[in-house]
Amino acid sequence: MLQIGKPIYHDINRGHHSIESVIQQEDMVTIILETLEIAKVIAMTRTCRSMHRIGRAVVHSRFRLDALRHSQALITGSAARAMITGDIDQDVRDLNIVVPHANFHTLAKFLTHTLGYSILSETCHPAMAGVIEIFGSYTAQSQYITLACPKRDVHVLHLILNAPSTADMVYMTTGGVTQFYPQWMRQGVSIHSRTGNLVPWDNKLGCAGQLHDHLRVEIGTDFIDSACGNRCPTLWHHVSDKHLRESVDWDLAHTVTRTFHNVDIEWRLNTYCTNTGCRFSIHIMASNLDVAGANNRADVKYIPQEICCCKPRFPILVKGAFYGAGCYRPFLVSIPVNDSVKTKPTLDDLYVNYWVRQRDPMALTSTRRHLRRTFDRIPHSDMAVDGLYTAYFESPDNDSPINHLFHLMARMSGAATSVNGSVLVVKQSLSAGYPIVNMNKDDLFLANTIIHRTPPTEAQTSSLHYGTL
Repeated sequence: MLQIGKPIYHDINRGHHSIESVIQQEDMVTIILETLEIAKVIAMTRTCRSMHRIGRAVVHSRFRLDALRHSQALITGSAARAMITGDIDQDVRDLNIVVPHANFHTLAKFLTHTLGYSILSETCHPAMAGVIEIFGSYTAQSQYITLACPKRDVHVLHLILNAPSTADMVYMTTGGVTQFYPQWMRQGVSIHSRTGNLVPWDNKLGCAGQLHDHLRVEIGTDFIDSACGNRCPTLWHHVSDKHLRESVDWDLAHTVTRTFHNVDIEWRLNTYCTNTGCRFSIHIMASNLDVAGANNRADVKYIPQEICCCKPRFPILVKGAFYGAGCYRPFLVSIPVNDSVKTKPTLDDLYVNYWVRQRDPMALTSTRRHLRRTFDRIPHSDMAVDGLYTAYFESPDNDSPINHLFHLMARMSGAATSVNGSVLVVKQSLSAGYPIVNMNKDDLFLANTIIHRTPPTEAQTSSLHYGTL
């Protein structure tokens, strides 16, 4: 029978117990202590040296879990990857933690004041400097922890999806683990992202620039013998899509899938594809003009030509109303549907960046749903309309000028609407599934009425609060 209050090494010198039995007793003591309240565990640590050592580890472990849960932290890096690959024999000495901006300093104080870590550096790797706002590297007894957070009001998944390679796009919480591009992981392949391509050859960051015994690290996709399909690094994906992510839970009360709830994040792996067998290969798309946003009548004239000449050709184009910031009237324009969509495009599938700048051309992650608003009636009126009209606005990060067309329309109607940047409007039918339909000149009248009767606080400000960025 195990005697809790008695040192577990007491019979070692007399040879009554083997090392294995001692370890088993330690495990049993740990299991028992983990079921007790913290106050009782602390009381048990005062009974003897062995119990003090085991109890202290249990207390610290409990505090770590509580701290990670309360701070909404995600654990990434080699520790999280080992949970996926099963490399439990790997000596994981470092722990990489990403945390929301508001909780960074709280968790940093926990590391230094409670766990006794000391800070080594506050400078992150240059390749991640564009997405990390605050960084800290800490050490204690040959253990290392890095702590990073994104900009204020930006979700921590932006850091995960800007990782240097596909094998680094993995994280775990206290309740489960999630990985992106699981198909590559199962094949033992890790592909550089655009972030990984920024890592110098004589440096390393995650799997980029490092040799692995069980992982094949590729700089690009040129090793693939066939088309990339939906795993092409140039294609955008939304975190709500399940085909490129995989999650495993071990605690349903703290399921890892909670990290996706109400999160509006799109991502891609890179800005180009080096696979010659892919229809989006850089050799095919090199002649395309990377347009991000339109403004005036000249753009309305030349951008449709760029859309028609784009390679590969867009399979579907829909007609929408464009209200250019420098235009004197609205125009009906063609809006491409994302290349990977063949039929029945949704609002997420429209490549609106040609007309309203919602994404940075070089970014790997973006948020767009908060930059649109759908109307089923004329604002401040009970008058219903013949469809759903959705307005796409430009990102406020672009410092866009005031839309003079809206200003002119507001003056003509006696309103005071003021919106920055260009606006694009599309129409959906009221039939089943709300399919997107082509707008015509008759629809422009309703669109004009909806737009100029929408106060700026509703049109832009309020629309910027869709979930978490």
